[in-house]
Amino acid sequence: VSALLVGGRSLLVEQKAILDPKRFVDRIVDGRVAVVQVVPSYLEVVLSYLTQHRRELPDLRCVSATGEALKKELVQRWFATKPAITLVNAYGLTETSDDTNHEVMNSVPDRERVPLGVPINNVSVYVVDEHLSLVPLGAPGEIVFSGVCVGRGYINDPERTRRAFVADPHREGHRLYRSGDYGRWLPEGKLEFLGRRDSQVKISGFRIEIGEIENALL
Repeated sequence: VSALLVGGRSLLVEQKAILDPKRFVDRIVDGRVAVVQVVPSYLEVVLSYLTQHRRELPDLRCVSATGEALKKELVQRWFATKPAITLVNAYGLTETSDDTNHEVMNSVPDRERVPLGVPINNVSVYVVDEHLSLVPLGAPGEIVFSGVCVGRGYINDPERTRRAFVADPHREGHRLYRSGDYGRWLPEGKLEFLGRRDSQVKISGFRIEIGEIENALL
């Protein structure tokens, strides 16, 4: 929808093309795509193909990586291969209407980890302790969200909704979503991801609860 709002168009790539990186790149080139959004693990597949088969991407100006943690090593490889194409680390959760933070990069960041960037308009992001109190700058804590981005809750799951969606103690009348992600604020006002506070992991963009797998095996 965002492309349509600014006079562009959206190109949905079929699964058969995604399974073959050559066909995927062909679709990007033939479709004159300017902005691509992929998960980092798939970006790694495409980058490996581009490293082995030199291809020009004349219309591509920006790649948005989202859905998984973006590793610095992948960012280094990307700019070594395509230095003129911007790479965006897009962060957010389904419960907060997807991307809430953007880190726009034209080169490899100096920090050890790739920052999550700054929040977009109308989104408030806090880093808090277990009592939802704000932690000092640079201190680790849970990443929570407030504003129009926060969803209504989980369908037919009032208990999970009660734990994750709570009143915002810092802004009266607003609701807060507790992400379970662990992070901290950097001095320049950007957010940094430090990991999960529970045993949840992501595989190819899908959130997996280790506990659910354990229960199934038991």
